[in-house]
Formats: sequence, structure tokens, C-alpha cells
Amino acid sequence: MENQAPHQSPGWDKVSDFEPQIRGVYSGADANVSVSGHARDKGYVLTFTHIATGHRVSFPAVIQSFSDNHKAQANEQVYANNPNPLITQGGTGREISLSFLVLSASIDEARYNTQSVNMLLQMLYPKLREDGTMRSAPRIRISGFNMLKDGRGVDSATCIIQNITYALNTEEGYVTAPGELHPVSLTIDVSAIAYIPTAPPEDVESDNWHQPYPSDYPRYR
Repeated sequence: MENQAPHQSPGWDKVSDFEPQIRGVYSGADANVSVSGHARDKGYVLTFTHIATGHRVSFPAVIQSFSDNHKAQANEQVYANNPNPLITQGGTGREISLSFLVLSASIDEARYNTQSVNMLLQMLYPKLREDGTMRSAPRIRISGFNMLKDGRGVDSATCIIQNITYALNTEEGYVTAPGELHPVSLTIDVSAIAYIPTAPPEDVESDNWHQPYPSDYPRYR
């Protein structure tokens, strides 16, 4: 450390200096009596990975709703002496929304889930340099849900999350300990803009030409 530049926080601007924090689904002594044990055994696990740091947090994939909106931008121009407008297409965007439950069967699981939810919320923030400028955008990879799969066959989508809302389902009751009150059920709603993957088509040799998805998309297998 003696060669460190003055006023420089060690590791602040180096992703490799940070040990990625990995939080799987709850695996405590009572996990087998909760949905966590079943989700882990069956592989029903929804995972959020912060690309810049490698931090990862997972939840049982108790999916309540999902929507996948692909929308093309259309521009319309009208010219004199031409009764028909000229319509051109711009880029195409993909917006993903999903809702899932976080369930707690014990006070230990409730404490664990609370920390996992807090970690997910922190992933919305970018990684910063020491001077406060953004080093990398808070890109998050959502994986573990097959409906996210695209033409590449990848079971994930890399996104910029626009909104995370969590709500207590108070009608489901609470698990308690002295000085603690945790809901049995939380609903988490996620809205995100997905990055459209690009891949060079097989019949084009140039490495500088790309199109969305592989050249044989769509394929359903």
C-alpha cells in the first residue's frame, strides 16, 4: 500500500478488488418446510446479477405475472402534393415486466429474505469512481425464467431496471420475534428495458455488420 496515490481509496475503481457477494435462496435448517427448499431442489430460481460487480441475489421463482413488450419506433412524414405519408421505422425496444412473491415460513427465513430484497434494491445504483462519476451503468442480468429466452437460446436478459416496487401482503400475516415484524408474503414488481442482443448473420462476412438476434430467428425449439 505504500505506493498508493494520495487520497485514493483502495479498490474503489477496480471491480476485481471487490469480492462478489452471492446470495442464493434461503437454505437454513427449516428451508425444507418452505418454498425455498422446493425451489432449490427443482431449479426454480430467479436470479439477478449486477454486471459491473458480479454481485448476485436469487429468489424462489414464484412468478405471478410476466409481460414482454417489443415495440418498433415509427416516424411519419407528410409531403406536399402527396396524399400518403411516408412511414419509416427507427429502432426496436424491448420492455420486460414481471412480478414474483417472496415468501417466509420462519423468522430466520424472513430475516434472510429482507437482506436479499435490500441487496436487489442496491443493484439499481451504478458503480462510481472516486470522484463520483459513473464508472459503469447498473446493468442487471435477469435469469432463471425460461420466458426470458430469446433466439440465442439464452435463459436470461440483460436490462436496465427502471422500477422495483415491493408491497407487503398484510392479509397473509406476519412472522414475529421480539422487536421484529416481518411479512409472510411480499410482492416484488420489476420493470426493465432489455438490451437487444446482436449477432452477425452467417451469410455476411463483415465483422462490422450486425442484426438483432441470429439470422435464423425466430426459432421455437
